[in-house]
Amino acid sequence: MTRVLIFGGTGLIGAHLTLRLLRDGHHVTCVDLREPSLSPLLDQITDSPRFEFVRHDVTMPLHIECDRIFNLASPTYLHHDPSSPYDTMRTNTLGTIRTLELARENRARLVFASSGDVYLTCNGSSSMELHRDESFYSTLSEAKRSAEALIRAYIRQHGVDARVARIFNTYGTGTSPDDGRAVMSMIAAALTGRDIIINGDGDQIRTFCWVGDTVEALVRLMEAATTPRLFALNIGGLYEISVKQLAATIIRLSGSKSRIVSTDPRSNDERRKVPDLQLTHRLLGWQPEVSLSEGLMRTIRYARRMIERELAARRTWVEVS
Repeated sequence: MTRVLIFGGTGLIGAHLTLRLLRDGHHVTCVDLREPSLSPLLDQITDSPRFEFVRHDVTMPLHIECDRIFNLASPTYLHHDPSSPYDTMRTNTLGTIRTLELARENRARLVFASSGDVYLTCNGSSSMELHRDESFYSTLSEAKRSAEALIRAYIRQHGVDARVARIFNTYGTGTSPDDGRAVMSMIAAALTGRDIIINGDGDQIRTFCWVGDTVEALVRLMEAATTPRLFALNIGGLYEISVKQLAATIIRLSGSKSRIVSTDPRSNDERRKVPDLQLTHRLLGWQPEVSLSEGLMRTIRYARRMIERELAARRTWVEVS
């Protein structure tokens, strides 16, 4: 039985990854600051004999036996305090060192969750200009870039078996309707009849990957044979769509009457942010399988149940008498 550690295991990707690895017969230790009982996906598995939860900060040393390590721990664009960029840097640099040391001690294999922004800025995207401002976007991308440099150093100097997943937009079931990610925010607004707010004209081009497909890529990356070209691979969706088109699609699929309302554009909002998946497909034999429309319908059904459950919990005896 493989012993797997997942740092950041109660998040969207981490929770789906936990369930996948448990189904595959592994022993999974979820390491996070957030209790698994707060996850809609993990609250039913806490009694499993092959599941363990450790409340722990990734920046602190941890000594535990393991065979595989997924480091998904990081503040996101959505859950970051702009006044504390040091915390973002510290989690991604010191936290990376801690997990690399743990991998070194156990001779374990490590997969680090990086950002698609690193790929874009490494390949001459216009985002090079956008990342010059002192925004969180520059802080996070530079933190991820630093983490990747640390991983390269440990590979060369200590022979650690590690590889990097540069993850682009991922969506899916398993989060609260107020999660804050673009897809879930739009769906929650559509299902409750609120306006869907987009930045600028909404012509920004993105791809969105179903969380199950992202997890499949992470598992394949972890188990792939080590080769020089395997160091960093992109994981993301194939279908390119504008933000405005995404909002319109969600309104149509959910049967909503919500309006799409534009607000001021963001100065650091890239016009096109999509992954090149050719190398990933060649080395892992992976590409997304769930279409955007199917993934959106799954997420809409899930969000509708969550919203209805929340509304039911708020009712009093007066309202139902």
